[in-house]
Amino acid sequence: MATATPLTASHPAASLFKAHAATLALLHTAFSAAAFLSALALGVSLHYRKIVRNQWYGYPQEWAPSVSATIGDWFPERNVFQLLIALTSGPRFLLVLVSFISHRHLRPHSTLPAVLAFVAVVRTISCGGWVFVTSSDHGDVHDVFMVLYIVLNLPYMVLHTVLTPSGTPSKPLRRVLGTAFFATLGPLVYFYLEHKQKRVPGAYSIYALFEWSLILLDVSFDAVSILDYSPASSSSSSPSAALPALELAVQPASPEATAHGVHLAPAGDAAPDGPRRPPGRIATALARVEMATAGARHFAADVYLSFCFWTLLVALGPMIFYSSVWAMGLSGDEVLLFCVLSPLVLALPPLRRALAHPALGNVGLLAGLAVRWVDDDGKGRLRGLAAGLGMALCGRVAAWWDVRGDSAKLDARARTFLTGLVLSLLVKFANFSLNPLWPFMRASPLPRYDTGGWNGVGLALAVVAYLDACMRRRPAALAAAGAAAAEKGEGGAEALKPTFAGKTGAIVGFGSLFFLVHWLFTDSGTIIAWSWAGYPSSGPFAFPHGLITIAALLAGTVLVPVPTRTRATSLASFAAASLCATLLLALDSWASFLPGCLLGTYLVSLFPPFLSSLLLHAPNGPGTPFALAFVVYSALELASTWTVAYAFVPAGSILRERTGTVLALALAGVAAGLGPAARLRGAAFGARGGGTTGTARAGTPRALRTATVLLALSGVAILAYRAPGHYAPGVPYHAGERLVTAGIWTMHFGLDGRMWESGRRTANMLRTAEVDVIGLLETDVHRMVGGNRDITQYISHALNMPYVDLGPGPQKNTWGAALISKFPILRSSHHLLPSPHGELAPAIFATLLVYGVEVDVVVAHNGQEEDPLDRQLQSIELARLLRESWPRPALFLGYLVTRPHAERPNPYKYLVEDGRMLDINADDHDRWCQYIFYRALHRVGYARLNRGSNPSVTDSEVQLGKFVTPPPRGPDTDRTVWTPERYLPEGVRFPARLYDPEEEHRFIVLTGEKGGPGAQYFMDREEKEWRRLKEIEEIEALKAGEGCPVQ
Repeated sequence: MATATPLTASHPAASLFKAHAATLALLHTAFSAAAFLSALALGVSLHYRKIVRNQWYGYPQEWAPSVSATIGDWFPERNVFQLLIALTSGPRFLLVLVSFISHRHLRPHSTLPAVLAFVAVVRTISCGGWVFVTSSDHGDVHDVFMVLYIVLNLPYMVLHTVLTPSGTPSKPLRRVLGTAFFATLGPLVYFYLEHKQKRVPGAYSIYALFEWSLILLDVSFDAVSILDYSPASSSSSSPSAALPALELAVQPASPEATAHGVHLAPAGDAAPDGPRRPPGRIATALARVEMATAGARHFAADVYLSFCFWTLLVALGPMIFYSSVWAMGLSGDEVLLFCVLSPLVLALPPLRRALAHPALGNVGLLAGLAVRWVDDDGKGRLRGLAAGLGMALCGRVAAWWDVRGDSAKLDARARTFLTGLVLSLLVKFANFSLNPLWPFMRASPLPRYDTGGWNGVGLALAVVAYLDACMRRRPAALAAAGAAAAEKGEGGAEALKPTFAGKTGAIVGFGSLFFLVHWLFTDSGTIIAWSWAGYPSSGPFAFPHGLITIAALLAGTVLVPVPTRTRATSLASFAAASLCATLLLALDSWASFLPGCLLGTYLVSLFPPFLSSLLLHAPNGPGTPFALAFVVYSALELASTWTVAYAFVPAGSILRERTGTVLALALAGVAAGLGPAARLRGAAFGARGGGTTGTARAGTPRALRTATVLLALSGVAILAYRAPGHYAPGVPYHAGERLVTAGIWTMHFGLDGRMWESGRRTANMLRTAEVDVIGLLETDVHRMVGGNRDITQYISHALNMPYVDLGPGPQKNTWGAALISKFPILRSSHHLLPSPHGELAPAIFATLLVYGVEVDVVVAHNGQEEDPLDRQLQSIELARLLRESWPRPALFLGYLVTRPHAERPNPYKYLVEDGRMLDINADDHDRWCQYIFYRALHRVGYARLNRGSNPSVTDSEVQLGKFVTPPPRGPDTDRTVWTPERYLPEGVRFPARLYDPEEEHRFIVLTGEKGGPGAQYFMDREEKEWRRLKEIEEIEALKAGEGCPVQ
């Protein structure tokens, strides 16, 4: 058998083989360094020009080979490298064992050595993944293992440094090398993006230098183990401040061997402790500050990590939905929704104990935030996010389970988790309903790529919070409480024996509650969108009234004391909450919004008792109960998505248009959890928290009260900062010409062709084209699969278009339609167009005050081709709305899915003939989806712009029309005809930059004056003839030398 003994200790059994631990570390360093150096030497000497070439450039633009190309692309360096790495694996795994034994010897009651050992094993296996699956074998697999290896280096290096005894030369070395390793990642990522996105020559070579630096730092970090186990290092330090000098010995089994096969005898020649110098004044002051701020720091770190969890959870839905919508069918990535079933692995006690430690349990949060840099097309980011979220959820559940024996501590963790939710709402409120840490947000100096992300800052703060969580000591009282709970059957079975009915109710209740919180309260504007009914309106508006939503959740999270929260499990409280949910669904405006806020307060106040109830009813571990609870959550999420299912979605008709049914099912699930949660009010569960320390009881509420004040002050500051721009009046681009530029664009739910948020690019296009009124379609993303965000907020703010109508709310089961205008909206109404077979189409009928003239604007989205009857009835209804507003000026901005002049029952003639409208260009036969019709306005220009490039902003082009008001003639005729662009004043033309082929948005389809793509312009026949004759006179005068050329 193999034993580990101190070098100075004797063992009664005769050793057959001995290996000094320092020798193992030396062999590991020698093999690993030789592997990389030999591959580099062979590659440079044999295939230099081949290994420096990349997908864009070769030598001399690129001059340094990457690690992947050096170790994996060519013979013989690939084979020599893999042989030496294989030889490294033996010492590597033995060092993991030695490290575990030595750290467990110094910390016999700590779980950190086991966590370090687990991370080290997974790290070693991932190293084998990117070593033996090279980039030329399978690039994606190679990259996944490489990223996993780098991510695991964080807990590996942190734990190794933390466990290294103070006073040894190894500790400062590990600090320096670990810090340098992660500091190198910043420029590494920067130069990789310079190469990948901007294709900068030479950038990949600089990236390669940083990549080799990582290899050097990584090998050097592991080489420090030579100092750990050298006899000289051990003898120069006190026994309490050094690792034991170890050797592995293969020897016959003996009675003295322990049951685990490990024998650690006390060192025989340990040096006595020397005199210790007292700490200086500065060190003492710093220590006091650290102790005084420890509670606040730990609480802030936990809140931020909870915020990161909610960030990942909310981002998952829209990224999955993107895959389906852009494929117009099921893409296969929908299965990633079930990554939340990952707590099932916690049924294994070793994994449960390992993931309960923050070093491993929180690493998924860092991985999920870091996927923003994985790739540019979205698939890799989505899959990385799902993996990170699954691991983060495991860590969260394991951490809750770890404190199940301390009711006060569990309550504090639950409320901290909810405070992270409130923080996420506040961040979105400040950032126009967008979370800047989402993996589909990014920052870039190029407008085409900038979406307003703060991913680097967010990840850096997450690393700081992660390190704070990792370096805390586990309180002795908490460990004792956990051990006591374990003695009672891993959950207090003696205090309260779970029943099957109780367990089922706890599972269904927790899953339903978690769904309702995510569905309605992960954005401060979601229930405002539910209550929105159009103009005139006194609110609520997303800004500023979103703060009321945040205050309601904050009240339920922080201000509601434990006795009140337990009373929330009563049937009377549930009946009041159900009434609030009914009012939210059935009414409009404040009568809907305020009950919705009360519902939010109720739901978040239920979270701690429901969490305690589920843990109480999981005596054998949290794995299966929490996995089943998230099955309920996932089923309800799918049901909420099915309410607006496209016709191609399987079984979509079952729940299509049935938001009320989904809400009722979720509330019934919450009701099922009330009974098990109410049992917590008994003395049995209260006794389980008896061992809670006074510090835990007093400190946590104080921290939460402080958080309440800070969050409230932050909300007021955000309100003051955003208010001046929000309430500024809209100014049309060409008010002097009484010109209005109107457009129609299908947003495709706000993610572009490569899964990046498209709000800023949309605003840039509208600014470039000088649009005054825009109808946006497919905008309803105030649902779980949309990320509970608002596409219109940033656009209206950035373009000073203060008048926004969100259209029918999410509970009306539509794809969404929105109207954004620089002109005041006097009144508006929302319409659900007839859909007997269940694909509800939205419409907005609004009256705008345009230069003192009332102009009706209709924004509508007809159904798809799958159901002709739906399309016919919808077209008849739209025609009725337009016909009844005659002879008032009107604009139709809509999505029809038909050919121009198509016969009935296609929509075209219903709108034009029955609605008494005019086509902006009846000769444009190359249209299918989007159309602009008008009435009683003076038509000036018509243009079609491309949908954006590299990547496209949406899947649809932009159509624009220019009109002058008031009209010179009657509403049913238009005598304007095509005219050359030069005949019109420059102030009424489209911007000249739209002709630029390098511009992201440019003219398409239509032919301009010069023969290429351009806009079309219109003028009265008489005015056109006058301009023509005037031009002839000017030309003749020029020929005679009597004038100037035409300007």
